[in-house]
Amino acid sequence: MTTTHVVHHHESHGNHPLSVAAFCLMLAGIGCAGTWLVLLASGHAAALIFGIAAVVLFLGAITAFRMVTTHSAHGPLQPENTETETGRYLDEYRHA
Repeated sequence: MTTTHVVHHHESHGNHPLSVAAFCLMLAGIGCAGTWLVLLASGHAAALIFGIAAVVLFLGAITAFRMVTTHSAHGPLQPENTETETGRYLDEYRHA
């Protein structure tokens, strides 16, 4: 009995990069918090602006991370699989 190997390509279903946006917000918040701390120690008036920006960025990151944890389909590492893809996987690799 001969078998043929058919190359299957993964179908993209529009992954939502919400977790990547949350990570970027967190990095920007850390940068603003560090700048706020330096400006606060130096006595600059711009410390207030960076402090508020850090709080807003951290709150945005927390909100986005919570949305990702409650809606796991928004994570870029967890693609949505259709019934066809799941069936093909089970047939080819799990022999179910």
